[in-house]
Amino acid sequence: MTHPDLAAIDSQINSLPALPTIVTQVIEVTADPESSASDLMQVILPDQTMCSTILKVANSAFFGIPRGVSTIDRAVVVLGHEEIKNIVIGKAIFSSFPTLSSDNKNTISLFWEHAFTCGLAAKIIGEQLRLPASELFIAGLIHDIGKLAMLMAFPNKYPILREICNPSNTNDSLEEQAQFAISHDKVGLQLARKWLLPEQLVMAIGYHHRPQDAPSYKKHPLIVQMADILSLMYCHSDEMERGDVEKIIADFLPETSMMWTANALTWNTENFGLWYEMLQQQREKNQEVLGAFSS
Repeated sequence: MTHPDLAAIDSQINSLPALPTIVTQVIEVTADPESSASDLMQVILPDQTMCSTILKVANSAFFGIPRGVSTIDRAVVVLGHEEIKNIVIGKAIFSSFPTLSSDNKNTISLFWEHAFTCGLAAKIIGEQLRLPASELFIAGLIHDIGKLAMLMAFPNKYPILREICNPSNTNDSLEEQAQFAISHDKVGLQLARKWLLPEQLVMAIGYHHRPQDAPSYKKHPLIVQMADILSLMYCHSDEMERGDVEKIIADFLPETSMMWTANALTWNTENFGLWYEMLQQQREKNQEVLGAFSS
């Protein structure tokens, strides 16, 4: 017999519309090695909201471009195909949950603050390890979209901020599985598949709590898992005690360290401290990027 909560989740996922056509078009153009900046620009130009977001992000501290970017053609040339693709995906997913913003404004604001911080932490790690930093930023930004779908399915009983409010609780997915017969990472995996997102993002969304099970692109969920820990630490830096931090590290990092080594990733406790310091330095000055996605 199907669990009633699973039926509600499936119904919610099926009711969510497909991502805008521009997302598919941009993914197709950027995947074509023979495509030009002009090809990409022609896809983007009809969507003025997307154009505005691209320009806001391009002119933010996030990229640190010394000269202002005032036109889309200039943004495409300066940022490149991959950066544009990631901005388009991020903005489209933000716009896919419009009713949540008005109905649960404070709750959703806190959710996206954590998600954005996770994305920024993933970007920092990517830069340090010379991996695709912008792609990892988007992976971190949207890693918890399954929680939004679950909140829409159970608006009165799904505790979307449980992990954020209690960062020392490392069994968030297990508790969801027990209560709803499914966890947010598995819901996110279904949603990512429905939206035909690039496989790297699918793996980050669906396996950030169990990167060892990812069938491909294991580095993405591994890095997002680490970024998630850094984000939770940052969001609670004023109230977390040393024991809380030590518990999080003890629960996650021994196994994580072995998986990182197995996947040719460099990590040690000094790296972790450096990444956290960089996150503290960069978080506030990049707040305008979150505003660009959410506006």
